[in-house]
Amino acid sequence: MGWVTNGDDRDTTIGELAELAAPFDALYASLWTQSHVPADVLELCRLRLAQLHRCAVELQRQEIAIPAGKTAHLAHWDTGSLFSPAERACLAFTEVYAMDVQALTDQHADAVKMHFGDAGLVLLVEALGILDGMTRLSLLWQLAAAPTQPPGQLL
Repeated sequence: MGWVTNGDDRDTTIGELAELAAPFDALYASLWTQSHVPADVLELCRLRLAQLHRCAVELQRQEIAIPAGKTAHLAHWDTGSLFSPAERACLAFTEVYAMDVQALTDQHADAVKMHFGDAGLVLLVEALGILDGMTRLSLLWQLAAAPTQPPGQLL
């Protein structure tokens, strides 16, 4: 249980805000079914945000299955050969987004657009807003990682 609500996990905590729970759930679910950026790429970005923010509970979450090799090497996405150029472009964008949105450059945007077009870039920006916000809320709500499941690799 966190200090904000009686919820022990994200779904229970959001569920306490009945007027927001259903619209949020619909918005969040739409991230994983949209056609502009593949769901597995968004999942890599979500996990990278969790690593950067040192959020164990979000590292344990699995929205989309990712090969274990990729998750094990996610902190080194920029030097490993496991990641595609499209994944690298989105992960580079994600890292800068997490640190300072204003530091994003045209080169970051162009790298994403090269793989996913303008609509993909817009979707990535919107998705990162939601994913980063949820990671930060998990930290604010002091949601604990499950004790029976080791968290993903933190930085």
